[in-house]
Amino acid sequence: MRLEIILRKKLCAQGNTWQLYINKTFVKMLGITKEEYTVHIEADEEGLTVKKVPNAELDKYKDLLCKKLIKRGSAYGLNFDVSLLELLEVNPETDEIDFKVIGQTMYIKKAK
Repeated sequence: MRLEIILRKKLCAQGNTWQLYINKTFVKMLGITKEEYTVHIEADEEGLTVKKVPNAELDKYKDLLCKKLIKRGSAYGLNFDVSLLELLEVNPETDEIDFKVIGQTMYIKKAK
């Protein structure tokens, strides 16, 4: 049985970007460790798909959209630059996002 958890959150301002704070539990569900904290982001009509990139495969992903999770206290942050916000059609000052984790994949979309 696969566990599916859906959360609704607002993005937090972080310098000149916006950040999604991800609880340590969800980071573990994604298979992220202290040594492997790079994720690959893909966009489609539903939103964004986020998956861990194993260190051994970093070269395969060098030309794709990859980001590193940033340690924030007891949680981690995923930075959203303007291009990701535009893909999601999100105004971070007013809109919320939904994210869910299924298996070792996180799905992110604009909340309705």
